Amino acid sequence: MVQKRGRYDATDMVEDQPEPGSRGRVLRNLRGITRKREMDIAETNEYYRVSDELVDLYDKHHRLTASDIQKMHRMWLGGIYAWPESTVR
Repeated sequence: MVQKRGRYDATDMVEDQPEPGSRGRVLRNLRGITRKREMDIAETNEYYRVSDELVDLYDKHHRLTASDIQKMHRMWLGGIYAWPESTVR
């Protein structure tokens, strides 16, 4: 019997592919980063780059949706990882 990996199974999708040369430690990315520490720094730098914009994106009365979360992740990580066009409008 084959066991499913869970509801977020990304097997065989680009989201689950390691960057060549990273020994499976870093996801495939647009920058060719192969070291985990370097990727952690890149992700952190991108977060700081967009943090003010993310804070100002919605007011305190806005009810977050899945689409909002997708948009925030794309703003933050879209320059690092490939992002399907259909996921954010």
